[in-house]
Amino acid sequence: MKPWKLQKFAGDVIYDLRSRNLLLVVIMLLVGIVAVPVLISKSSSGNAPSPLGSAQVSADSVPEGENAVVAYHPGIRNFKQRLKDLSAKDPFVQQFPTHTSSSSTSGSDQLAQALSGSSTTGSSGVGGGSTGGSTGSGGTTTTKETNHLTYFWWETDVQVGEAGTALGEQDSVKPFQFLPSADKPVLTYIGTVGGGTQAVFLVSKDVVSVGGEGTCFPSADACQLLGLNAGKGADLIYGPDGKTYHVQILRMHRVTSSKPPTF
Repeated sequence: MKPWKLQKFAGDVIYDLRSRNLLLVVIMLLVGIVAVPVLISKSSSGNAPSPLGSAQVSADSVPEGENAVVAYHPGIRNFKQRLKDLSAKDPFVQQFPTHTSSSSTSGSDQLAQALSGSSTTGSSGVGGGSTGGSTGSGGTTTTKETNHLTYFWWETDVQVGEAGTALGEQDSVKPFQFLPSADKPVLTYIGTVGGGTQAVFLVSKDVVSVGGEGTCFPSADACQLLGLNAGKGADLIYGPDGKTYHVQILRMHRVTSSKPPTF
């Protein structure tokens, strides 16, 4: 090839690289191609191999007398020896002693027990009833005798109305019944506690004051539940009309029937 063609080719290449701003990059690559092998050869000739003696570990430093695994002494492995203190028990026999309390409780204790879900001997909670397999909040209990069921529950008769007037008598008040009427729900009958010894009422939030012979829970100043024994009464001031209403417990009697109550 003629020299002028080589010169023209080199000039065209340089012109193209300069127009693309790649001339400096190509020059640096050419310098690196020449310089890197030279530097590598010099650095490899100047390094000496390091001795291996310092990295060797003496065989005498290994603790041959020590245990590689911690010794484990499980003790007695025979299950019959480990369980020999446990004797077989009959699952149909009562294993724990039962405690009954013969002491009577006050009216406030009965209300507190009714709220916590417990009751005294012979009590069936707020719903009322007697011993012998209570059915819960419905206030009925059943006993199985000669293949038939007998239901027990307590009924409450009250006198209620505006104080100073003739009180109306309401027999067999049903649970959640408003007293004296649905238009004036001063009290809501809940049931009995203490084996039918005390009737429990829910006091309306519109009642301003409660007085009389009843037991208030949690306190007399904040009476939310009112408990009345047979023959006792209470006066309640009803806020919406400002009148005082009186409720009197006439009697609480147990009802026995072969049919469940129609509450």
